[in-house]
Amino acid sequence: MQEMVREAKWELIHYPERNPGYYVKKAIKRLAGKPVEPPDKINWPNGLLAWALADYYMEHKNSEEALEIRNVLKKYYDRWINGGRKLYYLDDACSGMALIDLHQITGEEKYRQAACEITEYLYFHEKDVMGSLSYRPKQGNNYIFADGIGMVCPFLCKFGSIYNDKNAIKLAVTQIQNFINFGMDGKTGLPYHGYQYESGIKYGIIGWGRAVGWLMLGMSESLAYMKTEESGYEMLKQSYRHLVDKAEAYQLENGLYGWQLTAREGPVDTSATAMILYSIARALDRKVLIDIHKSRMLRGREALLSHVKEGKVDDCLAECQGFSMYPQVYGTYPWSLGPALSLFVLTEDYVN
Repeated sequence: MQEMVREAKWELIHYPERNPGYYVKKAIKRLAGKPVEPPDKINWPNGLLAWALADYYMEHKNSEEALEIRNVLKKYYDRWINGGRKLYYLDDACSGMALIDLHQITGEEKYRQAACEITEYLYFHEKDVMGSLSYRPKQGNNYIFADGIGMVCPFLCKFGSIYNDKNAIKLAVTQIQNFINFGMDGKTGLPYHGYQYESGIKYGIIGWGRAVGWLMLGMSESLAYMKTEESGYEMLKQSYRHLVDKAEAYQLENGLYGWQLTAREGPVDTSATAMILYSIARALDRKVLIDIHKSRMLRGREALLSHVKEGKVDDCLAECQGFSMYPQVYGTYPWSLGPALSLFVLTEDYVN
């Protein structure tokens, strides 16, 4: 795990690495008047890394490593804060998780204020008629992605719980409830990648592994910060338990999950596996799930551990390009490292 921590610290500051050609192409596009991707300083892959490092810090506060993690997190967030705290995408909320932790760790007001600004950004973000946050509103399609549930809802519930903002929790519950109502496949009980409420059409493939992972992650992490008597808690708990049962039915004999859960003879995806297993471990820790799920989770954990090489987690599916655009390219990426590290931190006591 120490190698994973070292790799996560390095990637948090350096990802994504760009070669000189990238900047040349960007300059040419700008000169030609074409749209240029903004320099997003708190993108979602780094958000997952920061989340995992904060998890490690909270469990190892008195270690020498913890001080280094604190400094790396400060460097990451200070770079963004000093650059003007710009927010470009819904995805950026993923970095809000560790930002809240950093405020708790340091007591520095600037981190709380920055978390508040992420919340305000979400409050005023474009929504469909049901109150779901549009994933890329500039595209004008009101598409709702499962990814958004995992990127946004944990932050909203954590923020709402720690800073006593019930509206934040209410917004998170709305996102999840709408996806359960409008984004699931009735036959398998697994999610589509997303949907459009106005047309009633569901998009992407059924049971794309990382969509399942994002949805489960968003649900279990939200439950972890909600009070049992809060509105929506019981609905969310029962929906989550149902989804876990459906997903576990597709766990492979080797303990991993496929890039598409129903494609049992296809490639495995360690990012989907890590997200699903971390979600289950989190729900076990919070007593949302009973221990019958522990053995499956631990079997998957051991299988995932065998894919860790020099601090990185291989066999991770590359970044998705949109609905039904899943390049069959596998390697090492932050979205397998972050959730896997969070899983190993959370389950240390299970194996020691």
